[in-house]
Parts: sequence; C-alpha cells; structure tokens
Amino acid sequence: MQIMLAYIRVHVYRYVHNKINPTRTNMKNITRLYNVINRSLFCTDGNLDYNRITEAFTLLANEITRTDYDECDNNYWTIGEYDLCPLDELIIGAYWHYTEFHEGQWSLSYAALCALGKVFSPGRTGAESENEAYLALNELAEATVAFEEKTSNNRNT
Repeated sequence: MQIMLAYIRVHVYRYVHNKINPTRTNMKNITRLYNVINRSLFCTDGNLDYNRITEAFTLLANEITRTDYDECDNNYWTIGEYDLCPLDELIIGAYWHYTEFHEGQWSLSYAALCALGKVFSPGRTGAESENEAYLALNELAEATVAFEEKTSNNRNT
C-alpha cells in the first residue's frame, strides 16, 4: 500500500509542478492530468488538496491549449466519458467554480480561471448547478476555508 501511495505521489508531483515529460504525447499528458484531478475530486484516496487541484487544472487547460486538435485524432474530449465526470464537464464545472471562488488576480485560482477560459468560453450563460465537478470543487473549497478558519482560531487561543 505504501509503495502504491509513493508511486502516486511521484506522478502527482511530476504533473502538478509542471514537469510533464516532453517525450510523451499531449494526449497522454491530458489523460494523466485528467486522471489525477478526477481521482482527487471523486475518490476517497485522492492525494491532492484544493490548491494542488487548482494547479493541476491550470496545467490541464494549458496542455489542452497547446495540443493540436488533429494531433489527438479528435478524441481528447472523450476522456472519461464513462466516469462520473468526463473531461468536458470537468473543464466546464471548474471554470464556473473558479469564477465564484478566485481570490483576486494574483491567486492560483485566478490563474486556473484564465487558463480554463482559453479552453471554455461560455458566452452569456451561467453555472450549471448540477455539474459534478462544480459541486465537488465547491464542497472542497468550503471545507478548506472552514479548516483554515478552525486552525487559525486554535492558534489565536
């Protein structure tokens, strides 16, 4: 079990800290980033906290932006199509989440919003309140804020 966790941490570190292997195709990078984010949001054994998920979304959006659509045989939007939240819904949910939860222009969440905005341009629409990624990110953000408030109150007393 510990070997598996160490293996996952190595992969998470590599992708979240923008050390994507240049010899891999962009499709593999997109798939791996999707899997890391999806597991962290929807599985109990996910390893990323809210800030690292935000960084991973920035990397994922940048990788999609860099990828020539024809290079991937027009199929990267089918990634995760049988999962709870496929890639397209993950991007849409994350975009709407970060429109509501960014912390100003210099924050990680605003950088993620800008990167996601290059992939998804909603026009004059609103957030989809039933999107699984949107709901999961909102819950994680609220839990993170509550935890930070609790730890800061404990330090003050």
